[in-house]
Amino acid sequence: MFGRSHRRERRALWGSLTLIIVIAIGGALAAAASSRARLTERAATDARLIAQTQLAPLLTARDLEAPITGDRARELGQAIRSEIVSTGPIEKIRLYSKLGRILYDADPGIVTVRPSFVRDLIYRVATGEAESIVREGHLLTYVPLWTSPGGTVVVAEMSQPYGPIAAEATATWYRIALGLGLALAVTFTLWVRAIRARERTLSLVEVRAHPEFVAAEDARARAEQRAAAAEAALTDVRRQLRAALDEISTMERTMEMLEQQDRSEEVRTLREQLRDTAERLQAVERDNAALRERLALRQRELDEHKARLLQLEARTPSAEVEELRRRLEAAERRATELESEVERLEAELDATAGSLHLAKLSEALREIDNDDALVEVDEDREEHPTVIFAVDRPTTRTRR
Repeated sequence: MFGRSHRRERRALWGSLTLIIVIAIGGALAAAASSRARLTERAATDARLIAQTQLAPLLTARDLEAPITGDRARELGQAIRSEIVSTGPIEKIRLYSKLGRILYDADPGIVTVRPSFVRDLIYRVATGEAESIVREGHLLTYVPLWTSPGGTVVVAEMSQPYGPIAAEATATWYRIALGLGLALAVTFTLWVRAIRARERTLSLVEVRAHPEFVAAEDARARAEQRAAAAEAALTDVRRQLRAALDEISTMERTMEMLEQQDRSEEVRTLREQLRDTAERLQAVERDNAALRERLALRQRELDEHKARLLQLEARTPSAEVEELRRRLEAAERRATELESEVERLEAELDATAGSLHLAKLSEALREIDNDDALVEVDEDREEHPTVIFAVDRPTTRTRR
């Protein structure tokens, strides 16, 4: 069991190395291709430069208009071999007209031939820029040439071996890729062997005696002890929580009882206030009735005095009449004072009755809210008739 982890680690190691080497081989091949393209472009540039600087001065205007044959062909060939082929990488030169006809070649037998496979390429180069292709192991660079601006244009085919260029560009990278391939074979073999290797089964005694197994058993025992302690602590917490909930329930019931007692005390106080208010109202009503009787008596006396005054005006001297008038005015003032007192008492009676009515309504609302059957209070307040006494001011007659 414990050897498996080591084998898994080795398998992961060899697998990782294999993957890294594969990536490195891919990188080496990509670098080789990039280097080959770079050297190819450099060789093509050199060929264009040779055509423009060394080949173009060897040509005349007549060479650009018709095929070059005879002595002129031998002379031009000798100049090309001595100045270009022998001193540089260029191996062969061929001249094409704008329409693809061969104007010059080292082999006189193919002069004036129009190869169809390069016709479009020749025309494109003659009307554009130089191009390079690789064909049959040679790098062919096609360069447009002219002897004077606006004159006839021919295309020079500069041929050079492509093998040395490719070898120079890729040799180093191919050697690196080859070395990486050998390393890949080794790591892949080790990875496969690690995968296919058989694991030896350890005996029970060896497993139990292994230090890691002993450490695992100790850790398991400690974990069981911690679990037992945690369970005991959880039981204690549950018991404490249950006790706290019981205390909260008891406190809630106590608070409800206290609230009910407070409500009972408040209702009792309100009843006493209502009783006192009713008694004061009855006393005020009795006083009001007595005042009404006194006022009625005074009114009757005043009426009698008026009648007597009217009877005496005709036969009584003016001095006596004036005395009677003064008495009458005093009686009228007294009647006015009594009337004011009656109005004040009636206003107080109305205010007291209104307070009693509001108190009864409040008590009724409390009885509805608390769902208690309290004393029913009559909401209709009796309206006491208000007696208004009108006292006519006597008319004073002047005896002539």
